[in-house]
Amino acid sequence: MGDYLVFLPEAVLVATALASAVLGFAWSKRPGLLWGLALGGTAVASWLTLEMMGLSLTAALGLDLWTTLPVSGAPGGQGDFAADLRMQVDAFALFFHLIFLFVAFLAVLASRGFLKADEPHQGEYYALLLLAVVGMMFTASATDLFVLFLAFETSSLSTFALVAFRKKDAQATEAAVKFFIIGAVSSAIILFGISLVYGIGGTTDLTVLRTDLNLVDFAAFEPPLVVAIVFLIAGFGFKVATVPFHMWAPDVYQGSPTTVSVFLAAGSKKVGIVALFKVFLVGLVGIQVDWVAAIAILSILTQTVGNVLAIPQRSVKRMLAYSSIAQAGYILIALAVGALALSVSDPSLTPAQQGIARDAAIAGLVGGMLHVLTHAAMKGGAFLVVAGVESRGMTDDVESWRGLSRRMPFLAFSMTILLLSLAGIPPLGGFFSKFVLFSSAVSAAQLNVWFLALAISGVLNSALSLYYYARVIWYMYILEPAEGASKERAPASITAAVFVAVAVVILTAFLATLFLSYLEGAAAAFFGL
Repeated sequence: MGDYLVFLPEAVLVATALASAVLGFAWSKRPGLLWGLALGGTAVASWLTLEMMGLSLTAALGLDLWTTLPVSGAPGGQGDFAADLRMQVDAFALFFHLIFLFVAFLAVLASRGFLKADEPHQGEYYALLLLAVVGMMFTASATDLFVLFLAFETSSLSTFALVAFRKKDAQATEAAVKFFIIGAVSSAIILFGISLVYGIGGTTDLTVLRTDLNLVDFAAFEPPLVVAIVFLIAGFGFKVATVPFHMWAPDVYQGSPTTVSVFLAAGSKKVGIVALFKVFLVGLVGIQVDWVAAIAILSILTQTVGNVLAIPQRSVKRMLAYSSIAQAGYILIALAVGALALSVSDPSLTPAQQGIARDAAIAGLVGGMLHVLTHAAMKGGAFLVVAGVESRGMTDDVESWRGLSRRMPFLAFSMTILLLSLAGIPPLGGFFSKFVLFSSAVSAAQLNVWFLALAISGVLNSALSLYYYARVIWYMYILEPAEGASKERAPASITAAVFVAVAVVILTAFLATLFLSYLEGAAAAFFGL
């Protein structure tokens, strides 16, 4: 039996969301108070999560403030609610909790400068954003397919409403309709895939499925299993915006309020990633022969199509949307390489080969998790720069960014750092996460040479992406601003949020030394190694 204190961060967020929704009526003329309430609730939840991870300042100082923390993910530990609630709060889940809270913190912090003072329904805006985070956190903790689905939908329903927050904006309304239709269809596809898995395996418990699916008669059940895998890949592929399920992302990211685009690109996409990790690397890892090649091919296609379609874009938000699709392709490498975890107990392999499989699987998941962290900072920060530019009346068309380094020097410098990091230029964060991720594929090639294609594709696509990132930098620093353009100052809250994101990107090498041992332990525990 676990300790319910592990759900304290979620309780804080729910309480803050409800208070924000109720007080939105009383404080409609004082939006700063609503902003402070949401920011404070997010900060407290983040601190509590760090405490549970054992990475907080109190833990570093050796202060024993808690009797049950940091959380142990072992069976029977404080975070083990697998039997009662079909959830387990372990090191893997806590890492993603921190990512979701980090993205929410950036979005809330920037909202003070992005939302207009007289804009209505700001209490509901913060409530929806925080409730979406709660759904994401429960998704990361779920150990059952139905619980995972329900948590995922809690997050999705909130984001549907957030996209349509500015209901008088025709572009935002169109984006919300597209997002809702695609989201509803993908949810139905996922649910049908889950029903097939339940019909074959007789359970929706991910840990039980891992062993039970190995006992079924494959001659009789492989066709429906393949159909189930196709539906699950397609459904979650829509959520993550992998090729060929990516069509909605550019329109939705461009049409949404930019702070919501931050949340979608840097947060909502990650909840799809964590769902893929749990479903395929836990529940379906025993039948990986039916899906690992498909995931590897999707990874390469998603990287390539995302980068190629980003090249002709004139809208910075659409360019970042296609870039986000490509980044999802890089993270899928972790899914393909992580499947090697099953080979650790394969008796047909030598002990040396089993060791290679173990190290490669752990390195792949660590690389994927590290890239989730850096991508949240990189893409969140880049969309925040767009929000800062838009707050001063400029559009997201690259032409309006001419000479931005003279008009808004801090935002131009920040965008340069973030774009170079997205391209994987050392010594920025994107380089370190891609290095670990691609290196895991190289290590896996010792067992199967085809894994090398994933590393080669990642390197070549990173080089390709530098072209359209450099074009934005060229517009900001080389071209002269339009005649009569004056120097502008972005709102302080947006500037602060961009500063936090850039700091994470620049300090990734330092943060990695703090996180790496934690991530390795989380990955090993995730695989049960």
